[in-house]
Amino acid sequence: MENECLKLQICDAIQRNSYYMHDFYDFDGSAFKIINEKDAPHKTMLCFTCRGAQTILDNGGQQLLEDKYAEFCLGDTHEGFEVVLTLDPATKPQKVKAPSGASDEEKAKIKEDNAQAKIKLAELADEVAGRWCRLKSEFMGAPIRKALVSLQEDSKDSYFVEVPYRKDEKYWVKKQETSALFYYNLNFTDPTDIALTRMMCNELKDTKKISTQSITVNYQSKVSLAGDLVAELGLDPEKSKCGLISFTLKKEHIKKNLETACYFLTTFRQYVEFHIRMVKLLLHSRMRKRISKFEIVFAKSLREGLHKKIETKTFMRDNRSRKPEEEKISTSSRMNEEEYTIG
Repeated sequence: MENECLKLQICDAIQRNSYYMHDFYDFDGSAFKIINEKDAPHKTMLCFTCRGAQTILDNGGQQLLEDKYAEFCLGDTHEGFEVVLTLDPATKPQKVKAPSGASDEEKAKIKEDNAQAKIKLAELADEVAGRWCRLKSEFMGAPIRKALVSLQEDSKDSYFVEVPYRKDEKYWVKKQETSALFYYNLNFTDPTDIALTRMMCNELKDTKKISTQSITVNYQSKVSLAGDLVAELGLDPEKSKCGLISFTLKKEHIKKNLETACYFLTTFRQYVEFHIRMVKLLLHSRMRKRISKFEIVFAKSLREGLHKKIETKTFMRDNRSRKPEEEKISTSSRMNEEEYTIG
């Protein structure tokens, strides 16, 4: 999952040769910092932290960094951040200044080389930024990846990990000899969000009826302290208002699509939140269309002539001893004025 805003800032920092610093904060408590240091403006660093970062590092996070980001793990540190990636300045194409006394041909050649270096630097920045902006998704799902890889390799190891990746939410990884279980407690606070989440989780639970080859999904809409699973997970019912959902995967489920399974499990919470927002948006758009149609029907239902002004008639009285005078029977504006002579 790429963060386009973060990607643009990383590209900008890599192509600079001057001091630069930019901070990013996400709703789940994670944070990024992009730095070009004053003492080394050619060196670009990406610092990252999130909830439960140390737990993730100890349970697959460090291995992930070594496998996917080895060339950027140069041993740099930054206070308040558990992960720091550094782009080696030696890998960045640099522009060259023309020496004094250089001929016109040499200046033209240097200018052409600098133009090529600028293009190569932009390409390098785009490539590195594309990898770095996926760091959060891959790092926060490192314990999940570790369990799936172990399952794929037929490892008989068994272990249990709790990852507090959000303020009031956690996920648990329970690796067994022939399967891996992943638990999520969902804790939305809005009543509508809670109702929609329960509907979605119940639909996921029913996928087993459609295909016998699908993964096993179990869902408890309400968490009770009396349950054995709650005691095993150390779950707080007050922080699980939408219930507890679990996915059980075996080797046959990830034989050909380990990356897909890992991505879905890592981004499951974002998947649920995204669809809640889209359902609300769809309902609101339908309501607006319905109201617009109702307004049209209401406008057409008004009686004809309701907005027309009342007609005014003027009567002229003919009296020999008095001057003619007008007698108005209505104060509205004259429409289709008619005159009658009374003898």
